[in-house]
Amino acid sequence: MRNARAIERVYAGMRLRKYCLPLLGYGALPALAMIAVPQAVNNRKPPAPPAHYTIQGAIPMPADRADDSYAIYEALMPGKTLASLPSAQGASWAIAQVTVNDSDRNPAVPPQGQLKPPPENARGFEEAVADYQTNRYIRISLVKDAFQLNHAFALLSPEDVASLRAAKTAPDVSSETQSQWSAYPGVTFFSEVYFDTRHRAALVYENDWCAHLCGAGSWLYLEKQGDRWVQRSGIITPGA
Repeated sequence: MRNARAIERVYAGMRLRKYCLPLLGYGALPALAMIAVPQAVNNRKPPAPPAHYTIQGAIPMPADRADDSYAIYEALMPGKTLASLPSAQGASWAIAQVTVNDSDRNPAVPPQGQLKPPPENARGFEEAVADYQTNRYIRISLVKDAFQLNHAFALLSPEDVASLRAAKTAPDVSSETQSQWSAYPGVTFFSEVYFDTRHRAALVYENDWCAHLCGAGSWLYLEKQGDRWVQRSGIITPGA
């Protein structure tokens, strides 16, 4: 087992928990929009890349989820978008330390808005959706030592994420900041992983950010085959 600290999950009553944080995205939004409500997909574009987020409210990874959660994050690295960039070949990977929740995505499209349950395991999918609905406002603080990756990577704090974004997009950024992040083509954001009751099916949101070239997040559905997590689907709902 990984060295994740046990913590009592208090998720059940947190559906309406409100974080006084700016919504992620581009530009200011009215204060009323600060509480994201899952919406049906009406030919919307994929969620915009996170612009600002904070460690406020993040909790340690619950021990009963640690092994499978980190195994899924590892299996999805590097993100497909970043991996396809010529500049990313052999480059160091960057993962956001704090997972994103529904308040951090705009629009906060739920997993069932992008994915359809597999006919052979609809129950597992629906149970994972129920886990998402219960815990969608939770943020998890990830720990670098819990990852088992055979590739150079960094776990970026919210401040690091802001610095990397500035290095890639700001017109007046210092040469020191540009040099600091030159080895990283972008950063990958994950949500918490949401499971069925048997931990054999899972849903996770992933967003690869790389300045102006990428940034479209999406939900992924995975199933455990033996002792390995295998991705079964990406966006499959028309118009998502």
